Amino acid sequence: PLLPAMRLIPLLALWLFLTCQSALAAPGRVLNIIVGEWPPFVSEQSKQHGPVAHLISDLFKEAGYEVKFHFAPWGRVYSLAANSQLYDATAVWMHKPEREQDFLFSEAVLQEQFVFFSLKSRQLQAERLEQIIGMRLGGDIAYSYGPKLDKMVADGKVTQQKVTDVKQNFGKLLRGRIDLYPQELRVGLAELQSQLDPASAALITHSQTPFLRNDSFVMFPRKMPDSAKLRDQFNQQLQQAIASGRYQRYFERLARGEY
Repeated sequence: PLLPAMRLIPLLALWLFLTCQSALAAPGRVLNIIVGEWPPFVSEQSKQHGPVAHLISDLFKEAGYEVKFHFAPWGRVYSLAANSQLYDATAVWMHKPEREQDFLFSEAVLQEQFVFFSLKSRQLQAERLEQIIGMRLGGDIAYSYGPKLDKMVADGKVTQQKVTDVKQNFGKLLRGRIDLYPQELRVGLAELQSQLDPASAALITHSQTPFLRNDSFVMFPRKMPDSAKLRDQFNQQLQQAIASGRYQRYFERLARGEY
């Protein structure tokens, strides 16, 4: 009676070995992250979807996950991430207190520098918010430009016309329909290069002093059960990447035009 049992032991050991190897080889859980177009940082057309998407993907990969990015218009991204329960995270967003009702925030993954773009021929002074009172601003739907500028708009000190993309804003600037277009410096410069002809791009300049330096974050929906765990894992990997110097390499690659 013992002989058949003894023969089963090597088979059982082999089964356990193969099972463990299969588990180790299996890909991690796929995380679905919804984003909007925001070149050069995040873009469906860029290699690795741009440096910020590449960074987010690599950090989650180091934590044992695969990432799939889903692109949608910014005006829909927030509500889809908050309410649909289809997405594990969304990126990247400025912190606003009211957003904490719907999301948990990661640590900062990007520091943005917002400036005012304008026509060179207008020679407008827009280095400080006090200098723009009475001017007509462009803007992007679903964007906040910081509490100070948002309050100026709410108080009627400036007017703001928001549209769906950066190219439309530059078009309105060129046609004289707005005076200033607030935008993140690297985003604006990338769009000028890729979306406008050289002659038109040469007509546009920007302020030299950022009116807003802003941190941006990955947001994790409160309705998703794993959000706190994913945020903590992401933060741990982000801290390690910053400490090792790997974080900065993504933006060095951006500066070299590798995305």
